[in-house]
Amino acid sequence: MTVHVDRRSFLRGATLLGGAAATGPLLWQRPGYATQAPGGIHLTYGTDPRREMAVSWHTPESVSRPRLLLGDSTGELGEIVPADSTSAPGVRAVQHHVRLSGLDPDETYYYRAAHDGARSEELTFRTAWNGHGGNGRTVRFTAFGDQGTYDNRMAPVLRTIAGFDPDLHLHVGDLSYASDTGGIRAFETLWADDPGRYAPAEWDAWLSGVQPVSSRIPWMPVLGNHEMEVDGTELGYASYFARFSLPANGAPGLPGASWSLQVGNVAVVALDANDASAELPRNRDYLGGAQEDWLAATLADYRDSDSVDWIVVGFHHCAYCSSFRHGSDAGVRDRWSPLFDRYRVDLVVNGHNHLYERTHPIRGGDVTADARRGATVDPEADGTTYIVSGLSEEDERIPDRATEPGSALTHYTGTDFGLRVPETAFWSAVTDELSPVVICGEATARDTDGRTSLRLRSVDAGSGRLVDSVTLVRRAW
Repeated sequence: MTVHVDRRSFLRGATLLGGAAATGPLLWQRPGYATQAPGGIHLTYGTDPRREMAVSWHTPESVSRPRLLLGDSTGELGEIVPADSTSAPGVRAVQHHVRLSGLDPDETYYYRAAHDGARSEELTFRTAWNGHGGNGRTVRFTAFGDQGTYDNRMAPVLRTIAGFDPDLHLHVGDLSYASDTGGIRAFETLWADDPGRYAPAEWDAWLSGVQPVSSRIPWMPVLGNHEMEVDGTELGYASYFARFSLPANGAPGLPGASWSLQVGNVAVVALDANDASAELPRNRDYLGGAQEDWLAATLADYRDSDSVDWIVVGFHHCAYCSSFRHGSDAGVRDRWSPLFDRYRVDLVVNGHNHLYERTHPIRGGDVTADARRGATVDPEADGTTYIVSGLSEEDERIPDRATEPGSALTHYTGTDFGLRVPETAFWSAVTDELSPVVICGEATARDTDGRTSLRLRSVDAGSGRLVDSVTLVRRAW
C-alpha cells in the first residue's frame, strides 16, 4: 500500500482554520528547540472520512519545524508533512494542525507528532469507508456532552470509549469548561462586575486528558454554550477554532460551526445550537437562517442517498429534556424538529443538561410508540428518538416523579431567557441522574433482505452498569 498525501490540498486547507494562520505576538517569537513532547493530540475527520484526516496538538511554546511523521502498515514513517501553527486566546501554548488528504479508504496509518527536540509516541488512525456494504462492517460511535476535566470521571469515561472501539466519538458541546459563563454573562455590557471564571489553559489540560483516546479515534466536537467565551471576539469561539480542524462543508458564514460526514452507512450532522437557542440569546441568529437552509439540503441529500441508512444529528441544547434547570429549548425544537420529521432523522443527541434521558419516538411533537428500556423502534414509521447525556458533576436533577417517567412537570423555554412554559414530559421514556453515561451506537450493514439495525446502549462509565438500551430497525427497500 502506498501512502498518499496531497500537499496541494493540505496547503489550501491550511487557510481554513479560523482564517489564516495566526499572527499573534507569541508566533512572532523565533521558534526554539524544545524537548517537551507534543501534547493534547487529537484526530478529526475531514469532509471525506475515507480520504481525509486532521491531526492536531499543542506545544507549551513556539517550536522549530512542527511536523507530522506519517507511514502505512509497513511501519516506516516515510512522509513528513509540515504543520500549520496558530495561537489561542489567553495562553502561551501554540496549536498545530496537519490536514491529510489523498489517503486510502479503510486503511491503518501510523504517525508521530514532532518538532526539533521531541516527538510523540507512535500512534495509529484508521480511515473510514462509505456505503451500506462495507464488507459487512458495523459502524460504531460513542457520544455525550458536558465533560470538563473532572479527574474522577475522565479515566472511566475514556476506558468505556476505548473498550467500545468506535469509528468516531461525537462530543455534543461544553468540552473543557474553560469559561463558566456559558454565554449567560458573555456580553461585556452585562454583569461587568462579575465576568465569571475564565481559565483558557483548561482547554489544553482537557485535550491532554482525552489524548489516550482522541489520538487514536476521531474526536468530533460540536459547539456548546460554554464555548461562547469572553475572549474579545464577537462570537467567543476563538479558543474552539484554534484547537479543532473540522470539515468545512457546513452552513455558509462560519466554516466548522456546523458540519456533516458519512462513515459506512451512518451520516452524522453537527449543528451550532447557539445560533438557535431561545434560552441563551448571545449568538442567536448570527447565521441569519443559513444553518436551517443548509440543514434541510444536507438531510435531503443523505436521505436520498442509497449508501446512507442512518442519520444521526448532534447539537448541544436540548429539544426534549425534563431537567429542572434547563428543560427543553424552544429555539432548537421549533426550528429543527420539523426538518427531522420531514427527512426522517433517526437519532438526535444532545447535552446541556447534566443527566441522561431518552424519549419515546416523536413525530410532529407527539409520541408515536412506547419505547421503554430494551424496546425496538421503527424510525421510518415512528419518528425520531432524542437522547440527552451530559457528564458534568453539577447537580441538575430531573423533577421528582410520582410514578412513571412520562408524568413529570417540566418547562419549555420560550423566546427569552427566563420565560418558561410548563409542560408535561409525556415524551420521556428513560431517565438517569448524575451518572457519567456514554452512549454507544452500533449500526449494522444491510442483510440480504435490506434490513439494518442501530443498537444503542447507554453505559454508566463509573460502574459499567447498563443504564438504557434501545434498537432502531430500518429496511432499505
